[in-house]
Amino acid sequence: MAGFDKISVASYSFHKMIQDGELDIFGYFDLLKYRYHVDWADIWTEGCFKSLDKDYMKAIRKGLDQRGLKVANLCVDGPYVWCDDPEERAAHKKQMLEYLEAARILDAKTVRIDFGFSGGGIRDAFGPKMWGAPAEEFYTMTDEAFEYLVETYKEYCKIVSDWGGKIGPENHWGWDRIPAYLKKVAAAVDDPAYGHLYHLRNFLDNPEEGEEYCISKAMHLHVHANSLPYAKDVLRRLALTGYEGTYGIEHHSSKYETERVEWHLGTLRAILAELRDADDLTQPLEEDYMTGVYTGKSPF
Repeated sequence: MAGFDKISVASYSFHKMIQDGELDIFGYFDLLKYRYHVDWADIWTEGCFKSLDKDYMKAIRKGLDQRGLKVANLCVDGPYVWCDDPEERAAHKKQMLEYLEAARILDAKTVRIDFGFSGGGIRDAFGPKMWGAPAEEFYTMTDEAFEYLVETYKEYCKIVSDWGGKIGPENHWGWDRIPAYLKKVAAAVDDPAYGHLYHLRNFLDNPEEGEEYCISKAMHLHVHANSLPYAKDVLRRLALTGYEGTYGIEHHSSKYETERVEWHLGTLRAILAELRDADDLTQPLEEDYMTGVYTGKSPF
């Protein structure tokens, strides 16, 4: 059974500081090493990379090595697998191949690239019309898109296998949040290098089915702040699969980021300590201190 000592902090947790020019990737590495005492980076590419130049990637790798850090996940924003327009789709693939070379240089254990979206733009994929509506009403995956997703992920799996990595989507936006599509694509790709970045309970429909699938295929994990009241049981179930990735936090508030990440990380560490000391992880655990604090049931 996997241990509970591998923890990562996503650089997206500091996205406002990054966007405001207050933090760059090397400052992020310093926060991990010297403030949070974490050994695993989870790099948000859109905010952290100035370019994909190989010499720049080698400088980032040097920065990791100097601090004794490793890359749990390269969280690729920008290119995604499917776009309706063939030229745009080809451009996304060209850029993604460059990101995979960057992942190789950085020895990223996992890489996230999203499925994509059909019929509209990324604003529609995140937009308000998705809330409360049946997923299929706005998010129907065509046969053409499905076949392209499978073909492309198979190609990417071969690439990341060269350094022992894994690749897959995150239940993040659009088709990635529909459990039936996640399962369908995974079954067709059928490659041990294909996995899933599980962003806790972020589905458009059938959340129980989605959680069961994501736990079974998890290559990496985002424990967001809203998940803290229920994260303990998810992590218990995940540990029983022999999960080998990191227990990662991703913070989203965009305010007091260094302080709030400290709180978020401390809570995760306390939950993991309770799991580490549990007598029997095969059984649901009674609510105890950390869970009780966030559900209002703690006697203290």
